[in-house]
This record gives sequence, structure tokens and C-alpha cells, in this order.
Amino acid sequence: MVKPGIVEAVAKRILPLVMISVIAIAISLAFVAAAAAEDFGCACHSDIEANFNTSLHYTGAGMKGEYAKFAAKEFGIDMDKYYAKWNCSKCHATTCQKCHGEDPHKEDISKNISTCDQCHFKKQTATFVGDMPGHTKKGPAPDIHYEKGLTCADCHNPTEVHGDGNVYTSQLEAVTTKCEDCHNSPGKTVKNMTVTQYSTDIDAHTIHKDKLDCIACHSGWTLNCKNCHLDTRKGAKPVSDEFYLGKASDGKIKTFVKMEAFYDNASHVGYGEWFSHTVTDKAKDCAFCHRNPEVLCEGCEGDILGKGGSFIPQETIERVLAAPIETTAATPAPTATPTLISSGNNTNTSTSIANLPRIFLYHLKSFKRLTGCATRARKQRNT
Repeated sequence: MVKPGIVEAVAKRILPLVMISVIAIAISLAFVAAAAAEDFGCACHSDIEANFNTSLHYTGAGMKGEYAKFAAKEFGIDMDKYYAKWNCSKCHATTCQKCHGEDPHKEDISKNISTCDQCHFKKQTATFVGDMPGHTKKGPAPDIHYEKGLTCADCHNPTEVHGDGNVYTSQLEAVTTKCEDCHNSPGKTVKNMTVTQYSTDIDAHTIHKDKLDCIACHSGWTLNCKNCHLDTRKGAKPVSDEFYLGKASDGKIKTFVKMEAFYDNASHVGYGEWFSHTVTDKAKDCAFCHRNPEVLCEGCEGDILGKGGSFIPQETIERVLAAPIETTAATPAPTATPTLISSGNNTNTSTSIANLPRIFLYHLKSFKRLTGCATRARKQRNT
């Protein structure tokens, strides 16, 4: 049996050594962290520099990480090697000058759309100004905020761009800007313009409050990516005639983007909540969702990108499609026959002979839904 005095003596000798070791390790880790942190040469803004080291703009972790978890994982692609091969990191800001220019104290270019367009031309800045990705051709319409003269910096604050010191894995976590920041802020002005405020006097706002995100109804159009060949990076075909909604990570219904990827004859389909930057003040009409199962992504299959999102549950889809709605008949053109809202998108289709099969299927679907609702109602009455 060890005597208590001996244990105390040994402890007194060991304790200082343990404390010295802990301090040494802490100092070493601090030096390692300092060495790993990039020095951007902006000593006056050391706090911003420190945060920028972990920002998505610098690390590029968002898209890279999502590919690594889904499409690249399924295809067996090493994303570190892939990024190096295709020089993907060139679109990530590694210097202050990339966004602020050579001499930002004389002229700061960070608030110009053209600056953001250096990297975001493949999606966000293109759709914002009304173009298809890469500005290859005109899209359906520009974002109303662009038409009002706003730029990216009018909505996205410096903390979102520079980072806040936290390590995020996707834009869904890092971007905090919301429509409510301006449109639910009485008296708010932007560039000397009074901002239109959210109103509960609108029936759709009252009915869908806390269920739908603003962009579910106020996105003019959305992008979806088809034929994206990760092996050759050729043949990608973005389309603007498809529109999907899903349940976002915050529980609200939002616009989802569909991405079809291919690699060595293998394929992968993913869906993820995405803000298309195509906002309009003309909200979708009720029939756009309540009569279109395709918009609700009924029957969709694929991975859900990001954290916490999901497809809309089938029970919810059936309830939405069965809900009674008021429809406003479209005014026909002078030479046109009566019109019918198509099941594919928010356009009107002339009831010509060529469209009779589509019309028949549309009414057949509606009949099935109505009879299904009646059957469920009878069952409920009998129970």
C-alpha cells in the first residue's frame, strides 16, 4: 500500500510539469493557427482579415463540400484533386484586391455588380440582371431590385461577404439576408426609395404566413441544371421553364433547384433550396401551385442538398391540390380560343386540336383529385 505522503510528494513534482506542457501546447497551436492564417496585407483591418480566413468566399467550402457529400461521393471523385485539375479555386477571393480593387481608399469597386460578376456570372449575377447563366442569352426577366437600381451590396452586408469568424459549410448557413429586413421594416428607405411593406391585408399573406417563404410566390422564374458532365465540364444546359418548391431547412416552403450531374455514364440528381435572384412584385396566382403537382415536386426523387431540407410530404401535396381556390380567367386574345393553364408552367395554352390530349389529361387529373377528396370525406363521415 502506497503511503499518502509519497502520493502528495509525487503530485507536487508532476503538477508543474503538466502545467508547463499544457501551456507549451497552447502556444504551439497559436503559432500554427497564426502561420496557417493568410496575411492579406491589410493591417488596419486585422479583425476583418481574421474572419475572412474562414469565410466561404475564401475557402470555397460551400459547393465543394456539397459535391463531396453527394454527387462526387457517388461518382468516386476526389474533390481536392478535381478542384486542382479544373482550377476551381480561381473564383474564390484570395486577396482584398479581388473585390476592393488595387487602391480601395481612392476607389472601392466592391459595390459594383461587375465586381461580383467576376465569379457569380454563372448564376446569381446573371439571373439578377435577367440573363441566363454566363450571360449567354436573355432570360425571362430581371429581378425587380435590379430594375430599381439596386446592386448586390444593397442587400448583402459586409459580414456575410467577409465572414463572421465561424466556419460554415454552405451558403444556407452563411447568408443571413432576408426579405423582411427591408419589407417588414416600416419607414425603411433604400437609395432614397421608400420600400414597399409586407401587408396582412393581402389574403395570400394571411393564409400562407409562417408556411411559405416570400420567394415561393415572388420568384419570377428559377434555374435548373441539366446535363452537367463533371468529367468533361461540357454540355451543361440550364433551363428556366421548370419551377420546383420544397420544404427548406427552416420549415418554410421555398424554391428548390434541380441539378442533374453525369460522370462516366453514371448519373446523380440533387435538389436544394436556392434563391434564384429573380424576384418580382407580381406574385404567382393560386393555380400555379394548387393545380400543378409538378411545381410541388410530386414524385421527385434525388438527394436533398444542404442541411434540414426535404421534399414536400405527399399528404401536404394532396391537401394543397384539393384546396378550393378562386381563379381569374385570362382575357383571351382577339383571335384566340378559350385558354387553359398548362400543367408545366405558368403560361396559357390555346385549346387547339393539338392540345386536346393535354386538356383531357388535365381534366382527368382534376377529376381524380376531386373524387379522391369526396371518397376521403365519406370515409371521415362514416368513422
